Amino acid sequence: MSRSTLMRLEDRGLLVPAKVDSETGYRWYDNYNVSRVMQIQSFLQMGLTYDDAALYYRESGESQELLQHIEERFLLFKRAYEELKLRVEKRDHLSFEFVDLPEYVCFCREFRGTTPADRYWAMYSLYHEAVEKGYRLASEPLLIINKRTDYLDGAFEDKEVDFICCIPLDPEEPPEEAVTFPACRGFSCLGYGNYSRRVQAFNELGREIREHGLKPAGYVRVLGLVAPYTGKEIDPKNYVSRLVVPVEE
Repeated sequence: MSRSTLMRLEDRGLLVPAKVDSETGYRWYDNYNVSRVMQIQSFLQMGLTYDDAALYYRESGESQELLQHIEERFLLFKRAYEELKLRVEKRDHLSFEFVDLPEYVCFCREFRGTTPADRYWAMYSLYHEAVEKGYRLASEPLLIINKRTDYLDGAFEDKEVDFICCIPLDPEEPPEEAVTFPACRGFSCLGYGNYSRRVQAFNELGREIREHGLKPAGYVRVLGLVAPYTGKEIDPKNYVSRLVVPVEE
């Protein structure tokens, strides 16, 4: 570790040498100092920040705020892992699990349409509008909220319906028209492939909800794990999508 990094740790109050020579400025570090530096390095390798490390020590390793931050990063890594694993293995199947949805602050608008193309162009135009308005976008995937419940009875089919396009925004600077969706527990269906299996995915999700005796607490959300952020580099046959239904706990 460079001297400048050690000095930076001192400036941030993260490191106090065991001894400092008042004339030369030379510093001595004991085993306690070394172990702390190694732990801070571990934090940084995990994607945490110096501020996170300071919070950890300030609260004697019992910070609820830091725990939440790590959980959020864990969910991001888990989502990326699942998405990449499906593409690498090209697993043509549907998987179901309970997930914790974070709070979403979104720029939203309601549309009506039938096909995946209708939803794509609605989302594309709304995304473009958000950029033109100068809204600060979040790194969360875009999502569509389907205002329908027929999938719960296994009767989902492609037909003209109302749906809401949502562009996640930076929660620190939301515009007045932003809509907040609280964090909640959800039941999820993760699928690989193009949209030809859309009807099957919805009806399978409904079947799983019935078998588990779950009670939906809102409309189903379609999280676009492949969204405009990834552009055209990914072939539609390698898309990964997640359907999530908020459920009562």
